[in-house]
Amino acid sequence: MIFYKKVFIMKIIGLTGGIASGKTEVANILKKHGFYVINSDEIGHEVLLKEKVKEKIIDMFGIKILTCGQIDRKKLGEIVFSNTEKRQLINELIHPLVIAEIINRVQKAEEEGYNVVIVESAIIGENENDIPPWLNGLILVTCSEKLRIQRLMNSRNLSYDEALSRIHSQRDPEEKKIFANWIIYNNDDITTLEENVKRVIEEIKSAI
Repeated sequence: MIFYKKVFIMKIIGLTGGIASGKTEVANILKKHGFYVINSDEIGHEVLLKEKVKEKIIDMFGIKILTCGQIDRKKLGEIVFSNTEKRQLINELIHPLVIAEIINRVQKAEEEGYNVVIVESAIIGENENDIPPWLNGLILVTCSEKLRIQRLMNSRNLSYDEALSRIHSQRDPEEKKIFANWIIYNNDDITTLEENVKRVIEEIKSAI
């Protein structure tokens, strides 16, 4: 994940994890405790609504990805999660726009007086073998593959094979553990998760 050369005084902490690992739940807990959280997936949704982006994606994949005239993310996902080359094409189009907006939001957070910002993104560490240089730390959320499959089947109405395909389209979270500063295991209930996140929060605050 490339980050443009921009100097910030504040600390930028990455939050990553495989699909359905629970990183969004962790992000919500961090928000509740006063952290400024940037959700790159949310930004990606907004980017897909831009007319120029929509036109380019239709050129790439055809009108079959549309529902009621808008890009259907489920249909698009079925294409890109099953084809590495097509996934790379969409990433090359979307990621620079997402990163540019992340930079804008980090700058806004700094202007508002925050000294820490959390950047939630599944692609942090996907292609690197070390923590990206623009980060001051990385939180990795992980849980069992079996639980992730079940969550995807329940929340996104995917078949077992579809859920497994999406999980295996990403780097194995085990490979990211070597450069994570904090690892949060999310195999239990929300109460346990919140306790684990609170421990990380205390360590982040003590390091500021």
